[in-house]
Amino acid sequence: MSDFKRIQLQWAAWLREPNSAAPPAAEQRRLAVYQRLVRNNIDGFIARGFPVLKSVLSAQHWQLLVDDFIAKHQATSPLFAEIGTEFVTFISNYEASWLPPFCYQLAVYERMELDAYHYSKTCRAAPTSRAIEELTWRVNPSLTWHAFDYPVHTIAADAIPDEPLATPIFLAVYRVDEGAELNFTSRVKFMQLNPVTMLLVDYLQQHPSQSLAEIAEALAQQLPQFDQSQLYQGLVNTVPDLYQRAMLFPSAN
Repeated sequence: MSDFKRIQLQWAAWLREPNSAAPPAAEQRRLAVYQRLVRNNIDGFIARGFPVLKSVLSAQHWQLLVDDFIAKHQATSPLFAEIGTEFVTFISNYEASWLPPFCYQLAVYERMELDAYHYSKTCRAAPTSRAIEELTWRVNPSLTWHAFDYPVHTIAADAIPDEPLATPIFLAVYRVDEGAELNFTSRVKFMQLNPVTMLLVDYLQQHPSQSLAEIAEALAQQLPQFDQSQLYQGLVNTVPDLYQRAMLFPSAN
């Protein structure tokens, strides 16, 4: 092992666990400044990305969670912007008697909101004067959905669930851009999906640019309790609302 690599590993070990690892050979004052900068940056980045999660934990437990993340997590990405994703992965396997069981799902939901807000492409539904039956449809590209056992969209410091929901809920999170092309505002929205709408969104994410007739045909294979004409009429009634909510966009034709 090269001296440079050995020094890197020593610094990393000390930054992860400064109370148990040997400190690098450097002036203590400078070590303290460097340690404070690194750990405060990570703590601040996570706190900004998961404000609700932080609010439902005591200050002591939040600090313990962040300290354990720094000490124990083996990141797969070197990018600072991916710290939030790495934190969600860490919580998925984190076990502590004081950690509420909903925390992993809450972290997933908060990360969905942040990812939607920072989505790299424009999320604007193009206006159309054509009938919805004549169009093909796609999902807002920033949209992600997830099934949750807890009402993560309503959790707060004063609204903590005592137990899982009797039936999982499906939540979609997405961004909407409004205003002039070069001076627009972005808002993150969420919507609770019923099972049929969830299947619609999931199908269009996998098979974009489909007409209502094509969607009804595909959904009929997954929902044999409905005939294709029922599903088609349901789409005629539902798709305009999803378009108005900017969840579904007409495909460019």
